Amino acid sequence: MKKVYIVLFIFMFLIPIFLTGCDGFSPLMPEEIYDEENPVLEYLKVLPSSVEMTVNQSKKFEVKAYNSEDKLIKINISQLKWFAKKKECLVCVSWKLSTTQNSFQTTFTPLDTGSYEVWAKYEGTENKWSKADVEVN
Repeated sequence: MKKVYIVLFIFMFLIPIFLTGCDGFSPLMPEEIYDEENPVLEYLKVLPSSVEMTVNQSKKFEVKAYNSEDKLIKINISQLKWFAKKKECLVCVSWKLSTTQNSFQTTFTPLDTGSYEVWAKYEGTENKWSKADVEVN
């Protein structure tokens, strides 16, 4: 009788894991709340704003738009452009920047050591810029 309880306990534990795809229980991510009352873009933020990486390591960067009250707002994704540059050499292209069209995210992969900047530019009524600093060892 004791073995039956142990087997039932194991099944009760394993069934939820199998139903969730063996990744365990993942909490629902809260939806971001956008300010609809004041949708005027004041500034952008590229997140993370500063990061240390190694050569050939990839990292995702995301841009968020804020109004004058520091509240998150929606922007027209088609007017967002991503750029990258190496601080020591403006004409060197020693990185990969993989941006999906119409995406608030990009993936940056440095191919050499040094200091880099990953830039997001919003080409709306006023051009707004934001950057992330990347140190590659």
